[in-house]
Amino acid sequence: MSGYLVSTDGSPGETLLTRTLPLTTILDYETFYGNGSIMFKKLRNTIADVLIVSAVNGSVNNVRQGMRPVAQECVLMWCVKTMRSSYDSGRYKEDILHTFFNTTEGQAPWISTPFQTDDQNGTDNFYLQDVHINLGLTPEGRTITGFGTPNYTASSNIQGFQDVFPSFTTSNDDQAQPMMRWKTWQRGSPWIHDLEYNPWMAPNNVTLHMERLATAMTNVIRSAPSRNILPGQAFFEESFISVQWEWLAFPFMLLTFSLVFLVSTMVKTSQDGAIGIWKTSAMPTLIQSLPPNVQKELLSVGSAEHAPETKRVRIRLLPERVWRVSGLPYISPNLKQREEQRDPTGWI
Repeated sequence: MSGYLVSTDGSPGETLLTRTLPLTTILDYETFYGNGSIMFKKLRNTIADVLIVSAVNGSVNNVRQGMRPVAQECVLMWCVKTMRSSYDSGRYKEDILHTFFNTTEGQAPWISTPFQTDDQNGTDNFYLQDVHINLGLTPEGRTITGFGTPNYTASSNIQGFQDVFPSFTTSNDDQAQPMMRWKTWQRGSPWIHDLEYNPWMAPNNVTLHMERLATAMTNVIRSAPSRNILPGQAFFEESFISVQWEWLAFPFMLLTFSLVFLVSTMVKTSQDGAIGIWKTSAMPTLIQSLPPNVQKELLSVGSAEHAPETKRVRIRLLPERVWRVSGLPYISPNLKQREEQRDPTGWI
């Protein structure tokens, strides 16, 4: 599971970084640790039960220093899942409510038959059991029955992992690209592949990689032409909003007081007569644009008690006669005008 080669001059050479070891070999049907499992002895009809061993942090130097590698046992098995499906905003979602595994005791599914001919001898292995998952109970008390797969489908899935289980990855140093050797079952040398990424190597999440592998296999089986559609109900999600009105008391009070203040201001200013109207009108702007002597005459009568009603004062700008102010006896500011040419009262 860990080690490195040593050259003739004593320097370290190719170093073992990862190794995957199935606990049941299909070629000669050899099982390790009794029934081919360490931590999952109760599971039946497993697809793959494999040890995945990696150097600490995937480092060559850690192996050469004799650090103990990281070992994990991973298993793929058949199961039945109870799911709750939902549909919202164009997205389909499934929540896993319950997962049932077959843990009933039984004979081993593989049968080995030795053979011998004039040219060769060996062992034929046959997977004779159909996978049946029955008599399970969901949390609601419903019976699980009728789920499974025939033996040829089970054996095809198992044999598909012979290429990668077993396999091993080596490297000469931490800067070199690791090299994977796989398909070790064939005669001669195994296949070699340079790995840009190794999901089995620490500190990568091996568990997550196995879960994604199981999900991909599940999706392939569910999409197969020979699939059986099970009736069920799919729901769409609907959002509900709960309003706690006590939290809206302060904004409502603030809005109410603002309206009361606005209305009271309007009532108060409407009772001030000409002063309130004068302060909110455009009269100051118009008066400031008049000649200085006219402004002085207007300001001389601008006290609050003698101020005229603003609504009766009108100022107009005529194209030929310039300014016209109604209600006041203004004289023209043009002192050069002769007496007989003076404008009428109210003209500036």
